[in-house]
Amino acid sequence: MIGDLVHEKLKSRYTLSVDDFVAPRLSGVSLFEFIVAVVLSQNTSDKNAWRAYSNLKDRLGVIKPEKITSLQLEELAELIRPAGMHYNRSKKLIELAKVFVERDIEGLVEHAIRSRGVREVRQILLGLPGVGYKTADVVLLMYFNQPVFPVDTHITRITLRLGFAKRRDYEEISSFWARNTRPEKYLELHLLLIEHGRETCKAKRPLCENCVLLEICQYGEKQSDSRRPFKESG
Repeated sequence: MIGDLVHEKLKSRYTLSVDDFVAPRLSGVSLFEFIVAVVLSQNTSDKNAWRAYSNLKDRLGVIKPEKITSLQLEELAELIRPAGMHYNRSKKLIELAKVFVERDIEGLVEHAIRSRGVREVRQILLGLPGVGYKTADVVLLMYFNQPVFPVDTHITRITLRLGFAKRRDYEEISSFWARNTRPEKYLELHLLLIEHGRETCKAKRPLCENCVLLEICQYGEKQSDSRRPFKESG
């Protein structure tokens, strides 16, 4: 499968470190704390997200919904400032915490996993404040070990350049990787693609000449063709 081939090529190029990501570093935390950390990682670097999460962790110890709702908006915003958009993010976290206080979300999700399956759980997660498709799928894959493939901006860009998708459609791109990769490789490939986007397949000035995927990349092939010297015929 093409996903397995991409996995093999990227694994030959990059050595992953969990310290470079937020979600894989979390262990033994509640569902609420896990979601908070992933929300902090939205639209920012994992380094900044981890600083914001660490500030919150130092202030609250165990990050519980009741502790979040006890904070003033200004204090919460200051704690998570490193993640950026700190006031808007703080409002979402407070809304999220209130939902967890009012309802047994963790019990609801765990019951749905046992009896209804991934699709139902995904809908429950998508109904939570601050949770979009990527966040829901990160929770499903990394917290509940369910066979879904999260997609971020790096993975979207790489997939389009490779020619595996024609438009920026989350479901289409996620479905492509899920169909074409063995489930046991989902997590590692997800992280490898992000690393590839950070290091090589950058948004601006991608380093195509150093890319291990060049031979299967439509974008890279066009770049190579444009650099070849023109030869007159005859």
